[in-house]
Amino acid sequence: MKGQSRWEPLDNAQVYYTGAALLTLGSLFVISSFMALGVTGTFLGDYFGILMDQKVTSFPFNVMENPMYWGSTANYLGLALM
Repeated sequence: MKGQSRWEPLDNAQVYYTGAALLTLGSLFVISSFMALGVTGTFLGDYFGILMDQKVTSFPFNVMENPMYWGSTANYLGLALM
């Protein structure tokens, strides 16, 4: 990858640090979603009919509807910018 040419407008420190910030924010949303849902709620709930008693409304679900999806998207974009 280091031997490949880079697009000049994206080859600067500001873009790199923006990518790092997106990666940090995305990781925060993904990890906090996992912590709020647990292993069962994250991976097994819909497939095996293991549903939670109540809707999770703590952070990050009180900030956005789908924090794991948005966090993953921010992670991929952040890595691409870095």
